[in-house]
Amino acid sequence: MVKLLFDILITGHHIEYISHLVDYLSRNENEHQYVFIVHPDFEDRFSQIATKVEHAGNMMLVGVTQKEFDITQQGGLVRQSFSMYKVANKYARRYNAKHVCLLYFNIFQLPLSIFRPKYTVSGILFFQFSRMATSSWKEKLKYYRKYAITKGYTMNRRLKRVFVLNDEQTVSFLNQEFNTVIFKMLADPIPVFSPVKTFEIYQHYEIERQRKIFLHIGSLSDRKGTFEFVKAATFLAPEVQEMAMFLLVGKTGNRQEEEALQKAIRKVNEESNVTIVWDNQFVSNEMMKSLFDQCYAVVIPYKNAEASSGILGHAAASNKMVITAGKGLLKDIVETYNLGLLVEEVTPELVANKIEFAIKTPHNGDRAHEFVRTKTVEHFAVEVAAGL
Repeated sequence: MVKLLFDILITGHHIEYISHLVDYLSRNENEHQYVFIVHPDFEDRFSQIATKVEHAGNMMLVGVTQKEFDITQQGGLVRQSFSMYKVANKYARRYNAKHVCLLYFNIFQLPLSIFRPKYTVSGILFFQFSRMATSSWKEKLKYYRKYAITKGYTMNRRLKRVFVLNDEQTVSFLNQEFNTVIFKMLADPIPVFSPVKTFEIYQHYEIERQRKIFLHIGSLSDRKGTFEFVKAATFLAPEVQEMAMFLLVGKTGNRQEEEALQKAIRKVNEESNVTIVWDNQFVSNEMMKSLFDQCYAVVIPYKNAEASSGILGHAAASNKMVITAGKGLLKDIVETYNLGLLVEEVTPELVANKIEFAIKTPHNGDRAHEFVRTKTVEHFAVEVAAGL
């Protein structure tokens, strides 16, 4: 029987999840054939994972064409969702898949409320509506639009399992609200990486030793609060500016955002004494671990706080304070496990306020190990594989 796993994005957790599943399935071969449908550049950029698939007897790695990928990135969200479904369905039919696992289920919610494929479906849902604010009419409209879409796809009998990351409360609500049992909590895995032995962060980035390093890492965008973080430098007290260093590591989603971020950093460098460095690349897992281990704090001021965050897990594994949004699931996790500081709203002023507090108040991450302990890669892979 052919089981197809689909994720053609190539940043952050998308690659981590594929890597975890490849490792697990290669160790646990059975009568099934697993076909991973991935980004056109996947094999070149992640050759180690590709080699594991090649050597396994039960897996295939298939890249979509560049044209197919480009089509999925055009237009608005609705157009992108139907384009993505069309590509996924094409490969599912080509390989006669009996089951398709959508590792980024969000983009498929609307199509699966309409279409009923011949194969069964499971997926991982990163953003859902139950924790969204409903104060303004715009927020209410967005909430009930997502409610309607969720109701639509929960009525799809081909959909067998939807995993929700780190949020048992939401799982209970969704199953009860829509009279279903398809939703299940999935612990977002925190992989164990070894740091680069020869790496020294102050030397590598030429940082003055008295400065405390605030790390903002991953995909950089307005949605991730990247610009608010950068602009927060100008709201720090003059004496604090001399003590702070902002380190951005990662890439933006497009050229327009890249130019906007470069401009914002130049402006802040002119107006403040905070040292800001942008390492404009996605780094290796070993390098990433070194950055988490050696920074002072991790800033993740995400505007969509209703979902979990892989960066939060990595910070907890290195026992580093986080500064994040004081809403939704992120708020609940940070408060439950004493992982850091919360901003009421993601604004430069409020982010700056928490940075000042962080510099003056060392972190006591006495419960971080509890958060990390249950989120193993093995448990994640077992749960997802069981849903195939």
